[in-house]
Amino acid sequence: MRRRTTALLGLVTLAALLPPPAAFADPGAPAGRAGSGTTTLPGMPERLPDGQEGCNTHRGRPTPAAPWTRRALGLDQVWKLSRGRGTTVAVVGTGVSAAPAVLAGRVTALGAADRDCVGRGTFQAGLVAGASLPGQGFSGVAPAARILAVRGTGERGEPDPALLAAGVRKAAEAGADVITVTAPLDGSLPAVRAAMAAAARYDSLVVVPAAVDAAPRGGSGGDQGPPAPAPPPEALAVLDSGPQGTRNPAAPGYTRADLTAPGAALVGPGPVGDGKWTASGSSLAAALTAGAAALVRSYHPALRADQVRERLLSGAYPGAGLPALDPYGAVSGPARPAAAAPAAEKPVALPEQTDTGAARSTALLVTAVSVGTILAVAFAAAVLPRGRARNWRPGRYEADRRAG
Repeated sequence: MRRRTTALLGLVTLAALLPPPAAFADPGAPAGRAGSGTTTLPGMPERLPDGQEGCNTHRGRPTPAAPWTRRALGLDQVWKLSRGRGTTVAVVGTGVSAAPAVLAGRVTALGAADRDCVGRGTFQAGLVAGASLPGQGFSGVAPAARILAVRGTGERGEPDPALLAAGVRKAAEAGADVITVTAPLDGSLPAVRAAMAAAARYDSLVVVPAAVDAAPRGGSGGDQGPPAPAPPPEALAVLDSGPQGTRNPAAPGYTRADLTAPGAALVGPGPVGDGKWTASGSSLAAALTAGAAALVRSYHPALRADQVRERLLSGAYPGAGLPALDPYGAVSGPARPAAAAPAAEKPVALPEQTDTGAARSTALLVTAVSVGTILAVAFAAAVLPRGRARNWRPGRYEADRRAG
């Protein structure tokens, strides 16, 4: 309890000191000029703008500053127990580039998913498993985990529900321990249900965003569009929150969520070079949660996917609304005992009644015996006390008869 209280107070204090979303304290910046001490990071897009030709080739900007999520999630503490070694997390989205040093040597791609034209999938992969390298404060949640890149959008990041569902299924079949996706899954679609069935069959935990990352294009100011569809019940649905643990009331809506995790002003790698970017949204909160799931699966390798899901929920910070992700609580907290399956009711074998007359006679006999027993008990209750009162001597009629 003391650890959680301290962490929450630290989170609130850190939130009060945070600069604007895209500006991060940079102790290595030259002094004596306007804006010194901060580094403004470029924003990572969800998809390429319509007028842009070619892929995203921006190299981001270097910064040695640690993002606020490292302290808020207590990563330095949980890394003493687990760093995600031996686990594989699939990122189903725009693809993942292995070019950033924080991901070098730990990315396996299915098909053309090794090419990330947008950079969003690489950013998500960095949040999951980016390594901690000298000279920078950035690190993913599970820096020793491996990444499986799976295509779940068009090459330019165009949303494609069918491709996203197929990506989940392929990731499960490829043996991913944890799967996270770049957009909400609609649990009512047959393709999504089939993908979740494959995930259950291969024991993969699916972590999904509960809401879209941004309002649909073309909407007027303040118009966030309809809420995201209800995710599959087996998936762990994650909603984004800010440094103060709250969410912007104007953020895109959702239908169901299980957990909140940091999802505002996050820092991660891009598809080219080792510079850093910033981005916000529920898909990024889901990526952090997927990294926490990798920590749990690494530390408790015997757990099934549904048990890992339960640990993430039971180990979370309780709140007035949804619980908040706590990687250390999920890894080190006590496991809830599995609910015992209800015992199957065994049918009682009854004799077949083939002779109605015999059954009726048996019932009458039982009734007669019962009535006789009741009368005998009543007689004994009336006569025996009198006999004891006379010391069991004969009554007057019997004495007169003997004298005569």
